Amino acid sequence: MADLREGEVWGEVTEASLNRLLERKGVVRNTRGTMTSLTQTKEKGEKEPPKPKDAFFAMSKETVGRFARGFADMNPLYHKEAYAKKSPWGRIIAPPAAICYAETVNGATDGFPGCHTIWRGVEYDWVRPMFADEVVKSKTSLEDAYILEDSKFAGGKAAVQNYATEILTLQDEHIGTYRTSWQRFSRSGAKKESKYAGIERHMWTDEELEGVWQEYHDQNLKNRRGSDPLYFEDVGVGDVVPYIIKGPVTLTSKIAFEMAFGAFGWFVGHELALALWEKAPRLPIRNEENVPEPPVAIHWTNERCETYLGMPGAYEAGYERLNWLTQLINNWIGDHGKIRKLSCQFRGFHWQGDACRLHAEVIGKRIEGDEHLVDLRIWTESHPRGERTTDGEMTVELPSKASA
Repeated sequence: MADLREGEVWGEVTEASLNRLLERKGVVRNTRGTMTSLTQTKEKGEKEPPKPKDAFFAMSKETVGRFARGFADMNPLYHKEAYAKKSPWGRIIAPPAAICYAETVNGATDGFPGCHTIWRGVEYDWVRPMFADEVVKSKTSLEDAYILEDSKFAGGKAAVQNYATEILTLQDEHIGTYRTSWQRFSRSGAKKESKYAGIERHMWTDEELEGVWQEYHDQNLKNRRGSDPLYFEDVGVGDVVPYIIKGPVTLTSKIAFEMAFGAFGWFVGHELALALWEKAPRLPIRNEENVPEPPVAIHWTNERCETYLGMPGAYEAGYERLNWLTQLINNWIGDHGKIRKLSCQFRGFHWQGDACRLHAEVIGKRIEGDEHLVDLRIWTESHPRGERTTDGEMTVELPSKASA
């Protein structure tokens, strides 16, 4: 953890921290930071390795399958090799949103030391998904950062940080771009503001849960298109995509998702945890036994959120929500369609115990060159609260009957 410079305050948003962060604006980051580094310590006498010219990333077939299992999307393109070989892709693909893990740095640890982080929004564009066992290159840089003087959520100043990551083949062919916007703020300021203090976690009745399980059967499992093509000509403006439901979110469901990548290097214990605390002694928060834990624990522990942020409980990670959204759309377009763009703004939280319904509606159609594109409005709502938690848009490419 970097030492503080004059004017910086641990856990607070300051102009000095902003100026220090902006020194890195536009600089391509090839070395993975605290959250994304796989190694925490050097062996005795080991020399510092040379700084890489490029950052590389890959997902094995096993990792792709585990990742998809983590958010419960059992699309056979992700884990059945014989099926995937017969698909238009000819091989196993990674879930589209997984290219986010190729980034080398983001707003969770870059700048504003000691400040908490939440997502504001995300943008993706894809030429194609990443393949299992494919090694790709990535380039991540800070695009901009600035201070919000009056954040109602943070109880005062908050900072915004925007990043972009380009993903390329080893031959420098563009695969996709991933942009993120983050908000940084004082934990103590957020706790004092207590914007969500009046919210209580939902207690489910057996009858309510039976209704959710029935929705899984009627929506998530029934409406998978698979190898049956959805043609551009068969889609009209105003068409509603069959919705899916996720949740209720539990500690186990969140850990299932995080386990695929080990929470970017923070999902560690014992000797590895000690190495992380020695490297970054002010990084952890303390649990109810006064033992240090990484800040990411707020995603699966109600007590941490209540103690440090004044929130009613743990909340689901935005990374998982992105994969739910791509599952929604891939169920609809099937194996022959491509997700080309996604942009969304995170409007609210799904607290531990909440379920989430994911929706989409066709808002436009167009032909650009030989590409047949369909634009969709997407959104999510918490259940049973009925609160809008995400707003955004997607663009998909569909096959045309003219070229079938």
